[in-house]
Amino acid sequence: MLPPKEFLRKIKPFNLLKEEELEKIVGELEVEAYEEGEEIIKRGENSNYVYFVYSGVVGVYENGELIDRFSRGEIFGLTHNPQRVAVAEEDTICYLIKKDVFMDIMEKNKLFSDFFKSFEEKRFSRIPDLFREEEITDRLFLTRVGELISKKPVVCSPYTSIRDAAIKMELNGVGSIVVVDDNLKPLGILTSKDFRTFIIYGKSHQEKVSAYMTSPVVAVDYSTPVFEAHLELLKRGINHLVVTENGKVRGVITANDILTLFEPTTSLIVLYRKLKKAKSLEEIKNTFKNLTKSISSLVMRGMHFYDLSNILTEIYDYLVVKVIEMEKERFEREWGKLPSFAWVHMGSSARKEQVIATDQDNAIVHEGDGEGLSQFAESVNNALDYVGIPKCRGGYMAMNWCKSVEEWKSVFSEWFIKLTPDNLRFLSVFLDLRVIYGDEKLCKELIEHIKREHTSQSLRYLAYDATIAEPPLGLFGLRMKKEIDLKMNGIYPIVNGVRVLALEHGLIEVTNTRERLEELKEAHVMDADLAESLKETYEFLQDLRLRLQAKEVVEGKKADNVIKVSEIDRIEAFVLKEGFKVIKKFQNFLKGHYSIERGL
Repeated sequence: MLPPKEFLRKIKPFNLLKEEELEKIVGELEVEAYEEGEEIIKRGENSNYVYFVYSGVVGVYENGELIDRFSRGEIFGLTHNPQRVAVAEEDTICYLIKKDVFMDIMEKNKLFSDFFKSFEEKRFSRIPDLFREEEITDRLFLTRVGELISKKPVVCSPYTSIRDAAIKMELNGVGSIVVVDDNLKPLGILTSKDFRTFIIYGKSHQEKVSAYMTSPVVAVDYSTPVFEAHLELLKRGINHLVVTENGKVRGVITANDILTLFEPTTSLIVLYRKLKKAKSLEEIKNTFKNLTKSISSLVMRGMHFYDLSNILTEIYDYLVVKVIEMEKERFEREWGKLPSFAWVHMGSSARKEQVIATDQDNAIVHEGDGEGLSQFAESVNNALDYVGIPKCRGGYMAMNWCKSVEEWKSVFSEWFIKLTPDNLRFLSVFLDLRVIYGDEKLCKELIEHIKREHTSQSLRYLAYDATIAEPPLGLFGLRMKKEIDLKMNGIYPIVNGVRVLALEHGLIEVTNTRERLEELKEAHVMDADLAESLKETYEFLQDLRLRLQAKEVVEGKKADNVIKVSEIDRIEAFVLKEGFKVIKKFQNFLKGHYSIERGL
């Protein structure tokens, strides 16, 4: 048995303590052994200790019902509940930490205190950040653009000559000059690219910069997170961003400035530009493969799911649209003009919640007879599979699901009336709809039909589907599970449950799970605390899933959703258990809301 100090030092969250704080805990530490079946905390007892399990398993019961289990490295007894009893479920050894000593250290050590507060407030996504060695201060999405400014802004008026602007840039060693008015408000920017335009088309060095500057200028506020600036660069395909404060120019940052925050191999901006310039499917395939590796590097550095999903959505959307346009041009050149249609995404892509291991979930909504669209859809599905977005194993792709608006209306009406297992599965896939390309009015017409056609019975069946897969709450205390499918056991129950509530309250156009939860909370459909806890649980599960997939990509393996319990961090295991409790509470809410317990 390791000495208490050495044992605690290796265990989170005690590794957050300073040496003197650890000494204080160990100095008044007690060790107790409990036989199987022995009560550790009795009913009504307000213990003076916080219990740390060194070995064995402890069950916590309330009114005779098991509500939690704790095993090696876990803490219980921090809060008092007179209705609860703690019992050794096998021979168990606990460290007993005096509660007044524990609380005193919590007051003085912010990280240690934040750990327990995050649990209490169900802010699960915050907890892993407390233990990252690189710390959150160097993370791309928390750094402010103002921190990247290394030089005072080099500016000129719109009436400055091209020659004088060039001299000023050369003297200051910069690659751009900001064109401003008398109040230092940016009017435009002149870069080396603009000088090339002048060399080709210019007449005299005395021409004014206003004739060649890029205007209006793309500017961001001094306090903007670098993550947002990074996304702006990606969207616009530009190199420079003007930084302002109170409307006045403070400096200029470039793509290279932002890339200094990345690992050397991570260069999303460069790769995104390559994707935009790609002229063939082969070029797209090679670039997308490198983009996946870069995204994996970002995940390994600690970027969260909600932050990363914006970038992923931007990349995936652009890639899909580019492939559609390339295939459409080729198809129409060979077979003639295609009728009006909307290319629609379902699933995680529709919800803007893609992860690294994503496949195709798409469909076509068209007008008229849609002549040629099925063949066109097949060519797009094949092309997307070739460049790196694999085909859906369930066949939910436009090549199989290409219908007119009226046909789609009939299909949805049938699904809502005939609630067979197949039809329920179809609804769980197709109720997340987002137009990626084409005529949005076609999809909007279909969504209005869905709002009118769904029935109370269909809502009950869909809600039941969200409660079937119960989270494996007993796995940590009993060690019953070696592997967990994060998608099936955690993510699906949240997505499917939130979706049915959104359908009931006419929120189908809102596709993102987090945004749906916000809308449901605002509409008082569900308790605010439950909604917030679900958001945190969902982000934590997606973060864990992303890190799993990123690790597999870096190691050259096929990314999936199955995580080995023995390979995850003890704190992550603890948070996962707490998250499963939230999911179970949500499922109980759904059962009550839709009267599922009474039968279907």
